[in-house]
Amino acid sequence: KGENMKFDESDLLRAQRDGIISVDVFNKLLMYLKSSKNRNVVLNDTNKQIGGQSSSKFTIENFLYYFGAFIIISTMGWYLGSIWKSFSHIGLLVCSIIYFAFFTIVGNFLWNKDKKTPAGLLYVCAVSIVPLLVWAFENLVGIMPKELSEYRGIHLSIRSGWIMMEMATIIVGFVFLKFRKFPLLTLPICYALWYLSMDIVPLFMGQISSPTWGMRNFATFVFSIAMLGYAFILDIKKDKVDFSHWLYIFGATMLWFVTFSIFFHLKWNNEFARFVLGLLNFIYMLIGIVLERRVFLIYGAIGFWGYLGHLAYRIFIHTPLFPVVLVVFGLSVIFSGIYYSKNCTDIENKIRNFIGVK
Repeated sequence: KGENMKFDESDLLRAQRDGIISVDVFNKLLMYLKSSKNRNVVLNDTNKQIGGQSSSKFTIENFLYYFGAFIIISTMGWYLGSIWKSFSHIGLLVCSIIYFAFFTIVGNFLWNKDKKTPAGLLYVCAVSIVPLLVWAFENLVGIMPKELSEYRGIHLSIRSGWIMMEMATIIVGFVFLKFRKFPLLTLPICYALWYLSMDIVPLFMGQISSPTWGMRNFATFVFSIAMLGYAFILDIKKDKVDFSHWLYIFGATMLWFVTFSIFFHLKWNNEFARFVLGLLNFIYMLIGIVLERRVFLIYGAIGFWGYLGHLAYRIFIHTPLFPVVLVVFGLSVIFSGIYYSKNCTDIENKIRNFIGVK
């Protein structure tokens, strides 16, 4: 008698991502395995994530974890920085060190107890307090410029004086990431890298005191493209821990907003510019389908729906046939979805072969 073969949901998900089974087959197999009573199958914890996808819904437990971390990060980044005069720089430095040590120690305790999500979020909190810690230290030793004496200005102004804070955050973030494989740790690193890119550009261009909005747009656009490119490289490697997930979210968000900012900055307020934006958002949705990343689909759908609304209420408001055109377009999208569900494996394989992804 042969040994019973054991597999879990991640194996099915991996087979679907590799094009061996279709999405429809994957869902049917998963439903069958969960409903079948007599089976030799091991179903892992539903919180397990493979390739940036989770087989479970976002639970109340996870919501409380992330919401609590959000409150802590907001407090560290805004409240403490706003009332630094009550502490003085030395008091704020000591306070930041205590918080950093506390988050790290408690995070280590929870990590060793196999509570990876709350532990990882506390690590993120620890990394997020590094800019405040460095800012207090720089002011204490007198190397921070006087015009940058307000900590909350880090989120409002682009200055080369913030570079040490950003570099320290990046270094500490990578140290945490080396020893604790928690994907959300990439978020404070990406945030600091983004600000660093905007601070370095004016420095290189000799306009430290008056960085322009165009410089910010340029730095953000280049950085978002670089981040998405690196996320794509990590994605095709298909490592056990998906570090590309948050890189996609952060990069896609920056690229989407900076695209609108560039159009607004250049005052391209005409129908052709709006058509180009609508087309770019449609391409965003296509990218989301190819990469299987919902963040592109969400932003693309918002932008494209906004363009259709503009056409309906501003351009073709008195055109009776325009609703008919939209209905036909909507039906074509629905039937395209039906066709895709039946041929998704062949379509995805052709697209991946075309762009050189195996």
